[in-house]
Amino acid sequence: MKRKKLQIDSFSYYGMEIRYIGALPEKDTVFLSGGKGMGKEGIVSMYRSSLEAAANNWNVSYLPGLEYSEAVEKGIFEKDRGALYAFIPMGLNCASLGLISRCLITGGGVISPVADDSLFSLSALSASRSLAQSLSRATILGGENRSYIPFSVVSALDEGREVAVLESALNGKGMRNLIRDGALIVQSFSGFLSDPRYISFPDKKGKYGIMGENFGLLDMERYEK
Repeated sequence: MKRKKLQIDSFSYYGMEIRYIGALPEKDTVFLSGGKGMGKEGIVSMYRSSLEAAANNWNVSYLPGLEYSEAVEKGIFEKDRGALYAFIPMGLNCASLGLISRCLITGGGVISPVADDSLFSLSALSASRSLAQSLSRATILGGENRSYIPFSVVSALDEGREVAVLESALNGKGMRNLIRDGALIVQSFSGFLSDPRYISFPDKKGKYGIMGENFGLLDMERYEK
């Protein structure tokens, strides 16, 4: 059975043709960027960050298909608020209908920096990360356990843009260097906001959870769990 053709739009960005289905990130969007070897602590922190972002009326951008990606999706859908934007390192014709549906149902979209039929490549992965950061208001990094950091992250700090590192990611030398350069240290997304409306906290009876860890959401006006 032939796949139904979806509308693909495009725009030019610093000489690149960016292709997308659905919508592009709006003003209050945070890019949750993870890498290999995050472990349970890092994945749970990404889940909490996604949950808190949605609760505080922020949108979330991310890279699907990675170790932390399902946790990000789960956070958005459990709160049922906030748009989800997937930046993919391949052409839009290679994106799964499931991924497209998950993003579109939230009012978000799927965005690619390469031609529609392009297969996965490391250069496309790098371009997707840089694009996601550029089109998002803020970036939270977690689990990229390596000695160097992409140039786009360093540039964002130099430009005075908002960058934070999860506590669970401080085992990476590059992440520690970012703190020296001005990035914040946070446990989850709410620590990034100066005045968050909602904050998640460990709660064995909480209705939100992942990987055996449960959480409640603290509202400044009322307690929710």
